[in-house]
Amino acid sequence: KYCQIDSTSLIKLYRFALFFKGGGAAAATTCATLISSFWMVKALRKKKLLPALRIPKKSELASLGEFTGPLLAITLTRMAGFLNMQRKAMTLGVTALAGYQLCMNLLIFFILFGEPLSQLGQTKLPGLIEDGNVKEAMATLKSILLLSVFAAVGVGAAACLTSFFGPGLFSLDPGVQAVARGAAPMLFLAVSLTILGIAIDGAMMASRDFGFMLGTGIVSFFVQANLLKYCGSVQAILGTFAVRLGSYTVFSVIRAFATNLRIRKTAKQTS
Repeated sequence: KYCQIDSTSLIKLYRFALFFKGGGAAAATTCATLISSFWMVKALRKKKLLPALRIPKKSELASLGEFTGPLLAITLTRMAGFLNMQRKAMTLGVTALAGYQLCMNLLIFFILFGEPLSQLGQTKLPGLIEDGNVKEAMATLKSILLLSVFAAVGVGAAACLTSFFGPGLFSLDPGVQAVARGAAPMLFLAVSLTILGIAIDGAMMASRDFGFMLGTGIVSFFVQANLLKYCGSVQAILGTFAVRLGSYTVFSVIRAFATNLRIRKTAKQTS
């Protein structure tokens, strides 16, 4: 019943978007999100899974702020990086900008497949870290990293093949299709490294190592901003993104294993 009502509403919103073009598409997307959220909340309430809404206490707000404050700063830093990429693409001309937008849409779509890896780290690791079970935590992290490597290669290849063989599904402009095909190898690298970064993100958030995440994010932001000055193609822009995510992933893995070694060394000295 809910799906039928929601589908009918979405069809009406689709017609609205076609009639009003760009502005209608944005409004329709917002309305569709609100409608789907409403039906999900209604379904949760019917199953008695929705908690009671109330004003949080000061202690709860403080605890929430310890998590959301640094996370917000990290998110804003990453959004600023995307903004710099968009601004650079705008200087390359209309065709290159359209090709860039096509590649970014593919990037955003395919990196969503890495989100379960982040959730896996956020659900499995906190309990092990709180219990001081370092050996089990590192074993879990290694398993997540192994899974993320296979996922990164597979999903990255799918993104690359879509960009190379399927740009005609998204644009009829030969120039835009040529830009997408030329950027396909770099899109593979960007998607693969992003999925690895997402998996690492889950582990870093589980350990609440926000200082390191923010510090690394700020440094990589400025590195990417400087590299973007010398970019003259969509491939190069995606390359700066790959450099940023790759450096974050490498440094995060090094930190995780260095922390593990330090903890084990301290435990041996104590015993």
